[in-house]
Amino acid sequence: MIEQKYLKRNFFLNTLDGVSFYLGMIFLSMESVLPVFLSELGASPFWISMIPAIRNIGVFFPSIFVARRIQGLVRKKSWLIKAGSLQRLPFLFSGLFCFYFAAGHPQAAIFSILLAIFLINLGAGFAIPAFSYFTAKTIPVNMRGKLFAMRNLFSYLIGFFCGAFISWIITNIAFPQNYSVLMLIGFAILLVYLPAIGLQKEPDAKTVFKSDKTKRDFIKQLGQLLKNNDDLKNYILGRIFFTLAFASNNYFAVFLVKKYDLHGSTVGLFTIITAGTFLIANPVLGILADRKGHLYNHYLGAFVLILSSLIVVFSPSYLISLSVISLGALALCVQNVSFFSLPMEFGEDHEIPIYVGLVGLFVGSASLLIIAFAFIAERFGYIPIFVICSVCAVLSLFFYTRTTEPRRRVKPKVQDVQ
Repeated sequence: MIEQKYLKRNFFLNTLDGVSFYLGMIFLSMESVLPVFLSELGASPFWISMIPAIRNIGVFFPSIFVARRIQGLVRKKSWLIKAGSLQRLPFLFSGLFCFYFAAGHPQAAIFSILLAIFLINLGAGFAIPAFSYFTAKTIPVNMRGKLFAMRNLFSYLIGFFCGAFISWIITNIAFPQNYSVLMLIGFAILLVYLPAIGLQKEPDAKTVFKSDKTKRDFIKQLGQLLKNNDDLKNYILGRIFFTLAFASNNYFAVFLVKKYDLHGSTVGLFTIITAGTFLIANPVLGILADRKGHLYNHYLGAFVLILSSLIVVFSPSYLISLSVISLGALALCVQNVSFFSLPMEFGEDHEIPIYVGLVGLFVGSASLLIIAFAFIAERFGYIPIFVICSVCAVLSLFFYTRTTEPRRRVKPKVQDVQ
């Protein structure tokens, strides 16, 4: 664990990293800005529906395959910085391409945006196991809920005022340069991660594992770990169904814009609603996670996804429908505060990349099912997707309730997977 004298500095810098990341992603929102941009470029519902699929595949698949490599590193910071560049540079290239060429080549612009979404999430997939271990070694367990809450809270405190700025850009700059400018602003803000990560003090790993097992044997032994851990199995199933249910969040903005014939600048209003939700929810979720455990936030996240999908299907008015933007933001808030933190608590510190990677492997594999949503949206529209997502949210809540909060159970030893 980090020395006390470095704790405040690391906490501040880790918060700064999170604030810059989430603030940058407000301008690059995959729930509002980018789906609406793709729609206005002429992308069909099929390609818009691919956003959650390629996002989750990119984030979750790489983790287990880099877990052993990360375990063998004495320090994880350099790996984190390299992976972070892959999380950011694609938005620079796509933003520049769209600025100069999207008007004449909209299909190529659509491809560049989808490719950027995949690559930045692939970078996240490489970074997450290292980030989880890095955070576990530099921030005590009883401060992580507060940490992730503050990362979200301050970014959306600033982001609350960015909603009007986003609306101004979309209204006053010609299409498609307006959305391209948003992408470039987002990229510039994301670059703050370089000093925020680079200046943190990372202690050397007390235990470094370098496995001589083949990948095939490694995967078999991971299966044995799952077989012996019912809580982990139930948690992974809950996460799988949550991920499928959360796909609805990528359709809310586009659905409302089309259903009520709204101007693209309404994305700014959606941003303000999202930021307001984050400002209220983050402190509460952080306190709840630190005092009771992150699993309670998972319960809440699954419940609001049930509610949001039902509201968007049956709502009789635009004002009531707007509540799904807030509910979707609350589900995203739960994800940001607790989804990275809870897998860290299943095992010992040096086992964190294994648990994070294992959860990612199954969630990423299940994310392939989201591709089916693209075909459904293309042929039948978004309503059937919302119905399917509500059922998935119910199943997610069911499996979460069958999972024991990790802080209440004895951590298993997993030497056999090293």
